[in-house]
Amino acid sequence: MKKRPGLHLCVLLLPCILLAGCGVGDSADSAADSAMNYSERAASAAKLDARLARHSNELGLRLLAKLREQGGAEGNLTISPYSISAALALAYNGGSGETAAELGGLLGYAPGELEQLNAGNKALLPLLNDAGPGIQLELANSVWVENGIKLRKNYLEAAETSYGAQVRTTDLSAEKTVTKVNQWVSDHTAGKIDRMLEQPPGGNTVALLVNALYFKGAWQEKFPVENTALADFHPDKSTTVEVMMMKQSGNFAYAENEDWQAVRLPYGEGQMDMLVILPSEGSSIDEVLQGGLPAGDLFAERFGTVGLPRFTAEYGADLKEAVQALGLKTPFDPAKADFAALADTDMPIFIGSIIHKTYMEVNESGTEAAASTLVAMDAGAAPTADLPFELTADRPFIYVIEDRQTELWLFLGTVGNPQAAE
Repeated sequence: MKKRPGLHLCVLLLPCILLAGCGVGDSADSAADSAMNYSERAASAAKLDARLARHSNELGLRLLAKLREQGGAEGNLTISPYSISAALALAYNGGSGETAAELGGLLGYAPGELEQLNAGNKALLPLLNDAGPGIQLELANSVWVENGIKLRKNYLEAAETSYGAQVRTTDLSAEKTVTKVNQWVSDHTAGKIDRMLEQPPGGNTVALLVNALYFKGAWQEKFPVENTALADFHPDKSTTVEVMMMKQSGNFAYAENEDWQAVRLPYGEGQMDMLVILPSEGSSIDEVLQGGLPAGDLFAERFGTVGLPRFTAEYGADLKEAVQALGLKTPFDPAKADFAALADTDMPIFIGSIIHKTYMEVNESGTEAAASTLVAMDAGAAPTADLPFELTADRPFIYVIEDRQTELWLFLGTVGNPQAAE
């Protein structure tokens, strides 16, 4: 094994999300290959450890709020709570002592509960690879190990068994590794993410942990193209921009209070949806985030009209400071971090950075989404009689792509200006 000045665990989370139109027929093709129908998937989802989704969603909500505090409040910001949680869970498997305790705490699992976390992810894996009729969803993980580096047996077993990870040995400092990793990600995201790495991760890298997530589905009810028209959007009280506003009327799961309106727009047979939360004129995105997003019994089926702008959102940031602000300190400290359970090395490992990138597009037809996470280990009811509602997202709003059956948030974001990334 080459002598190294120190082991640096650089966590690179680069989910790139693409939402674009896909026809109902396209989703139907994937439905034909589905092994589970709606009811079967719901029954399997009901057996999951509910903490897994709850804590993943909570982490996403806290990170989104923290990133807005750190300067992302004005534009369009998107993260993948599940992708971040899954990558940190893989890192947690390599941690020991205080390092493991902090990672487990961030993920919602106390010391000694790593097996429960892994069991939950193992049970979730087949559901994320089979979303049921009308939706295509695929999850894949891989571990790329530097030549001469020996991963711990327990770590390998957890990565392969609980996360379905493929393990490959390679020269991580070589240009050919960039091509191989990028091709693997492209293959598992239908070509939507083809540049996961721009250059070799460096001579101190000991392993790469790569996660890929692909989603494709059509709205259960498309937004009629003929209803789309130019409309005003107000990024703030003194600014107005023109956007293409999509509109449709029908029965939707809807909730409201004095601070927000919320509606669920389903995909497929309703096993997944986009939750849209519009703060009231007297409230704001940050106030809604602080109070927690609406869920559960707050929603009832009502007839109404939904207006949603076509939008494109791009975002990229190093999450290191945001994660540290949530209490994860030790894994970033070269003098204190303990990742001895990850690999057989003679130098300490610590987390160097957490890079997160996203891209999103929404239109009348449906949603196509891809996310990829790279962790680099471096040296060093029936309609009610209520009046029809109207929800028109003509000012900054929040959205979630959620798996209703597992209650997992795949993507979470805010739109401050639909034109910002055009």
